[in-house]
Amino acid sequence: MDKYKELISLFSDVLEKSKDYHIAYIYQVGYVSLVGLLSKEEGQNRSMIVDEIFSSPEEMAESLLRNWRWQWFYENRELLPRKDYDDICRLDDELPDSLRDQYKQDILSW
Repeated sequence: MDKYKELISLFSDVLEKSKDYHIAYIYQVGYVSLVGLLSKEEGQNRSMIVDEIFSSPEEMAESLLRNWRWQWFYENRELLPRKDYDDICRLDDELPDSLRDQYKQDILSW
């Protein structure tokens, strides 16, 4: 079994639970991650785009781990002190004034 198929097998439970993240093989492209909704009852693509084209099994593994972390976050978000996007946006407000200018420059250059 090749490394890509081993990763899909290893993360099969995570992929089953995911509603908007999928792995597919596209002829002459290779393995890709698809993001969007798929109607499993109808077997039709409702609104799906190619998010990443994997050039190595390592890239696929990173993407699968990122998806697993997001699933874990959503399942356990009530246990975390930062619960939503608004809380994350307010992190900027907690910066000391002495670091604010450097922080803005770093963010703009990223």
